[in-house]
Amino acid sequence: MSALVEKLILEPSESYPLYVLATRYSANPPPQSNSLDDYTLICLHAVGSHKESWEVTIQHLLNLECKSGHHAHPRIREVYIIECPNHGESAILNADILAKHYSDDWPTREYTRAAHSFLTAGPSRGARVDFRRRNIIAVGHCLGAIALFFMHEMRPRIAFTAVIAFEPALSPGTDYPDYREVFRKFQAWSWLRPNVWPSRKAALRDLSRHPNFKTWDPNVLRSYVDYALSTHPASRFQEPYTFNGVVVSTPREQESATYRSDGLVGAPLEACAVTSKQMPVHLIWGGVHDVLPSHLKHYISNHMSSASVDFMEGAGHMIVQEKPQLVANKIHDLLLSFSPIKAVL
Repeated sequence: MSALVEKLILEPSESYPLYVLATRYSANPPPQSNSLDDYTLICLHAVGSHKESWEVTIQHLLNLECKSGHHAHPRIREVYIIECPNHGESAILNADILAKHYSDDWPTREYTRAAHSFLTAGPSRGARVDFRRRNIIAVGHCLGAIALFFMHEMRPRIAFTAVIAFEPALSPGTDYPDYREVFRKFQAWSWLRPNVWPSRKAALRDLSRHPNFKTWDPNVLRSYVDYALSTHPASRFQEPYTFNGVVVSTPREQESATYRSDGLVGAPLEACAVTSKQMPVHLIWGGVHDVLPSHLKHYISNHMSSASVDFMEGAGHMIVQEKPQLVANKIHDLLLSFSPIKAVL
């Protein structure tokens, strides 16, 4: 089953000064009728990623919906993937204000503010949807999960039916063992990742052999090449000075600035604890401890006594990129277990 896909833009405003981009996915053909209990999924992505990183997972999820035939249970009405404003296509539209105001630090809560702005824009802007009438399941990966945990601080408040967090980048504090090593890995990845190629074909060939990308699902990798790369800015020059290659749309400077935020340390763990007391929270870790060490995952899981915890074998920190079908299966199983509760602002 193919999905109906629509690109959405929330223009800057007095309440939020940056462009907020999102993609809406819905079943094709759409359901014959929409129940108020049907789920709207809101997905946020990881650092260094982009909104289309969820696309393969969403396609698998909608296929599961089509095959399941659970007519008596709430179904998926729509899925929205909201992009962090300093990542992907959004970083291009926001380039001037990012360079002026966010060159050294991208606050973690800025992604929360962007998502909140999108969800509260109302029926006349952005998605043109009154999300007060939707039964929302929030799904986040890495930074995206943390942004969702901080949502409890925002007003007007958004109450989700549940939060599903894949490999949330939580750290108890700067004095926790391995804190420095984890963030050294993040910084090294930001500055050393492949960035420029003469063509998308060359990028796909190169990345499919790269140690950090060759574990990705082939369809996710192709999506990265299609959506996370853009025409190199040097293409605007005349011959012989032009370069018609492609570059990663998320600037290295912005990715690195995101990891430097104080909001990634300490506060997200408490925000997760607060959220888990207000609604069901489900933590899903990768069974491969390639970024976050095993003892840290268990420490966080034990700290979240009211959250459910699961490990997905064979997946590392980039769980959405490596195992999109298993991620879709997990989301689908959790949706079947939830009691429908309408989201209220």
